[in-house]
Amino acid sequence: MQLGRVIDADGHILEPPNLWKENLEAKFKDRALGIARDSEGWESLLVDGRISSVIRGLGVASAFGKPGEIAFSKEFSYMDGPRGAYDPEARVKVLDEDGIDAAVLYPTLGLVWEGEVKDPELAMAYCRVYNDWIADFCRHSPNRLYGVAHISLMDVDAAIVEVKRIAKLGLKSVMLTPFPANGKAYGDMYYDPVWAVAQDLGIPVGLHVIARPDFHGSQWYDHPTFHGSPFYFLSVTLGFDIQASFVSMFEGGTLERFPRLKLLVLEVGAGWVPHFIERMDSKWKHSGFMTACKRPPSEYFRRQVWIGADVDESMIAPACTRWGSDKFFWSTDFPHFDGFPGALKTLRQNIVELPPPDQQNILGDNATRAYSL
Repeated sequence: MQLGRVIDADGHILEPPNLWKENLEAKFKDRALGIARDSEGWESLLVDGRISSVIRGLGVASAFGKPGEIAFSKEFSYMDGPRGAYDPEARVKVLDEDGIDAAVLYPTLGLVWEGEVKDPELAMAYCRVYNDWIADFCRHSPNRLYGVAHISLMDVDAAIVEVKRIAKLGLKSVMLTPFPANGKAYGDMYYDPVWAVAQDLGIPVGLHVIARPDFHGSQWYDHPTFHGSPFYFLSVTLGFDIQASFVSMFEGGTLERFPRLKLLVLEVGAGWVPHFIERMDSKWKHSGFMTACKRPPSEYFRRQVWIGADVDESMIAPACTRWGSDKFFWSTDFPHFDGFPGALKTLRQNIVELPPPDQQNILGDNATRAYSL
């Protein structure tokens, strides 16, 4: 491990629009992911042969630093975003300009499609194409760009095969939808074979926010470009699925059975953590006997969980003071429209009260340890 660096622990790329059309195995060619205009001219994701119901207007994926009025429009398109989002050489230049030593890279279209695919075989085929591509993308600069695999858990046996394969590709983690695609909570022992392999290989598992149809509260709003209110979704709902799956991995005993499994919680901020862990501990005292959680949840948290903070939140330092500066890292969310231009400057301002060693933990050393960089 190389400590002392500044690392964006949750950056993103833009998958090429024709990636799946060109690389998906033959039997799924007519069901490839892609980008198409709908009947009203909105750029939308094409999933399993149909227009996605989630987002109309994919400029939100690439409008880094742009006003929301531009991002949520027909005029700004997916590929209008910064070149560093889809070209590895340009991405390294972005890192240099921003004073960042390395970035861990998550998907973009991969944050949308999984909620709309019900065929486990097709889902894993989509994942394989992406995982091959991101591994190749990062080979351009292997000490600056670190790829994260996308894994579907609808078919556990297939997921195990893919986790083993992506480890050989050199990918550093796996991203999971926080809303279990097969309706089983992540604390269910159904997933244990996957956790066992990830633990043995030292591959962290990351719960990352996704956009999916019928998210909680979507039925309350009617919005022309987003299935539900974008403000409501970004402010509230993004955290619901993650927090529910997070609790399930305690309640169901996942972290008890797999003490070396690394769990990463991404893109929902740090400020909720002190309250949430304390509440879990409090309720465990009364009802923990009915769970597979054999010790206070805070013990598992300290042992094997890392949290991705938003650089503009004021609660990073207090959260670190309460639960340890070794538990939190940060991200730019580049190139998404709700990302953080000038992220590093903002982060430094919000952690200035912490001692220098704690600041360095957040700036890069925690990501180094979590991802084994």
